[in-house]
Amino acid sequence: MNKKLEAIIKKGKILALAGLASLAIGCASVKNYVEPRVGLIVPVAAQVQEYKPSFLVGAAYGFDISNEKETAGIGIEASLDYFHSTGQYIKTNSLLPRFNVSGNFGGKNFKVSPSVGVNVLSEFSQVDIPEYDVHEKISNAKFGVEFGVGATLFDRVNANVNYTIMPTSENVKGMFTATLGYKFVFGKKK
Repeated sequence: MNKKLEAIIKKGKILALAGLASLAIGCASVKNYVEPRVGLIVPVAAQVQEYKPSFLVGAAYGFDISNEKETAGIGIEASLDYFHSTGQYIKTNSLLPRFNVSGNFGGKNFKVSPSVGVNVLSEFSQVDIPEYDVHEKISNAKFGVEFGVGATLFDRVNANVNYTIMPTSENVKGMFTATLGYKFVFGKKK
């Protein structure tokens, strides 16, 4: 009898939490957006090695759920960035898909958004060393954990600075990314 009562209470708690969550989301403002962005990415070497900044272009799709006054909320975002880098004997095209969750704090026009996320750095490299007759194509993917902070500078102009830890990489221990983008908001629900 006690087990049945405990099971009923447990189910009741789950239903109550689900109801509160749907009520909170129903009273919140949900904004979908697409954000094209440009920026710079700088790898941080594990050993003494020089990496130059690379120009980055990308786009993000996400949504923000905020309270009625739009002073606080959470955001979920998926993005894809591209950058090209060159070295003495190597040319690399890189894709950086990301998934981030952020907290949004501030006013309607100015917000600060700390974020955490994951990404996968996919690199497609061409190595050419003519004096040793080396001509190879190499591709690999590396998992990363990303921490960052963003700010809405003007109406929908956003700046983000992120650092990615690359635990699976031998050469690069992390990457700094700085981007600037403009949000095109649609599907606004109040």
